[in-house]
Amino acid sequence: MDELLLALSNVSSQVLPIAGAVALIFLCIVLNRVWKLIEAITVTVKNLDPTLKLVDQSIEKVQAPLDTVVKLSHSLDDVHDKASESIERLSQKASENADNLKSFVQEKLNKAEESVEEAVENE
Repeated sequence: MDELLLALSNVSSQVLPIAGAVALIFLCIVLNRVWKLIEAITVTVKNLDPTLKLVDQSIEKVQAPLDTVVKLSHSLDDVHDKASESIERLSQKASENADNLKSFVQEKLNKAEESVEEAVENE
């Protein structure tokens, strides 16, 4: 058993530096590929910069009409609210004064009938 452990110790002392070198080579390859990927991403982002500037300019051009539409929408909302309030007040006043209006119309009709009756009697 001691001889086995001694043999494994000798083998591992020879294999570990080789395995370490292989691991370092693999690590260098991985880092190289990551570096290339980062460079490719940087180039892609630089190529997108003019496109993003054009999009930003287009958005700025569209923003003014959108602001106008929003203002118009708010104005229409205000007009609608005021009209609704006016109609509501008008209907309240009409319902409050319906009796007065009814008596006024009744008086006018009675006067008209009396005028017609007087005109018929005078003839």
